[in-house]
Amino acid sequence: MKRMFCATLYRMWKSTGTRIAFFITYVATVFYFVLARMVAVGKLGAAQAGSVSGLGDAMIIWLCGSLVIGLLVGLDFENKTIHGVIGFGRKKIIGNYVAVFAVLVTLLVLPYTIGSLVCIFGGIDMTGAEQTAISIYMGNVLGYSGDVAPGKMILSYLSYAMVYVGQLSICIPAAVKLKKPAAVTAFGFFFGMLSALLATLASKVEIVDNIYKLTPYNYNMETLGIGGSYGDMFLAIAVSLVFAGLMGGVSWGLFRKAEIK
Repeated sequence: MKRMFCATLYRMWKSTGTRIAFFITYVATVFYFVLARMVAVGKLGAAQAGSVSGLGDAMIIWLCGSLVIGLLVGLDFENKTIHGVIGFGRKKIIGNYVAVFAVLVTLLVLPYTIGSLVCIFGGIDMTGAEQTAISIYMGNVLGYSGDVAPGKMILSYLSYAMVYVGQLSICIPAAVKLKKPAAVTAFGFFFGMLSALLATLASKVEIVDNIYKLTPYNYNMETLGIGGSYGDMFLAIAVSLVFAGLMGGVSWGLFRKAEIK
């Protein structure tokens, strides 16, 4: 299992598609924080703030994260390399996909975490850029005060990364079923945009709302930012990991029935 995990990580690192996804994410992060600063100092007007937020993690991570998952699973089927590992057993293959996926998604959100921390500890004033705050990465910058415990700050960023792992894990069974990176990217990006609408719809039906609260899609910058509670952060991590495990189980069920050509 360890050898399979390391080999898969190496394959993904060598993949041109993966490098493009990371390049897009890292460049978008730089532009996001630079342009948000320009909004804060008045060099960009409020009308442009919405465009700036489009470079934030909510859109970019869903786009590039879905692409990475599509490459992780889909390329094994497209290149027929799945035949070389099928002897390990389908359960181990799916477990390996989930583990590698979790590492890759965590690395994808890393630049936003670094950018947020640079703004906080570099003393960069983002007051006035509130309209660009779509997640904890800008929310923590705006809400930071010197009395925030370092442990709580670390937990805030960790819990948000795990929420992305949980949210994007729905792309794993989609990748097993679709087997095409482009199709998985389209599915993930569309679902990411749809999830915000689902939250609004779920709140209007009590039963649906109760179910929705048991998923990682229920968490946002208010609950996981540095102003949130430790309990919410730990619960978000637990819910996200359980949900990712559940999606791994669904993926195994689909993979077990799939015909390997």
